[in-house]
Amino acid sequence: GKRGPDANVELRVTLEDIYNGVLKQASIARRVVCRGCKDLQPGSAQFNAKGCNVCNRCPPETRMVQRQMAPGFVVQQQEQVPSKDFCKQERATLDAQVERGMADGAQLTFERMSEQTPGMIPGDVHLTLKVTKHKTFERRGDDLHTELTVSLREALLGFEKSITHLDGRSVTVRRSGVTRPFQVVRLKGEGMPVHTVPSQSGDMHVKVNVAFPSELSEEQRQAVEAAFR
Repeated sequence: GKRGPDANVELRVTLEDIYNGVLKQASIARRVVCRGCKDLQPGSAQFNAKGCNVCNRCPPETRMVQRQMAPGFVVQQQEQVPSKDFCKQERATLDAQVERGMADGAQLTFERMSEQTPGMIPGDVHLTLKVTKHKTFERRGDDLHTELTVSLREALLGFEKSITHLDGRSVTVRRSGVTRPFQVVRLKGEGMPVHTVPSQSGDMHVKVNVAFPSELSEEQRQAVEAAFR
């Protein structure tokens, strides 16, 4: 049989959803054929008894007809005819399993869940993942990128800081030596799970910003001069 058109729906997800994996529900409105209402007279007792009073005529149907244009010359043409069926709008809930590490723009397909038309196989519904912007992390491939600010003292002497990960864990960033401004510290295996191999993960890249003091006291100036002679 002929297939109806597919439907495309956007599903908004967070970076946390994609890091941890989640079951999301998406609600769609679609046209369905009212079963058992065909050929009944609208407004009749039987029509109302079958619950058909919430239904309206389905869109016109297309059928092929043969027309004789000249002796021995017949063409096939499409024509639209009023439908004998009744349709209604209903809401359907789709259970979307968002897997760990899925990409922005990944599609989940629900077969035959699109609009119904009499005499046609319903099309599919394609849910496209749209990842919302995150306040802390930026995803690039399977890696995560973020920033951290340390004081000048910490940049010179070393530091230990923690970052809250997408699953709520604390991840430690440790430096013992001198850290240059905008230096990137790589934390192996702390990026996004690899979608096809969730036991593997990308890396986290932490760019270190150094907060310089706006001014130094005389005592601090002398200490710096003495230290860096």
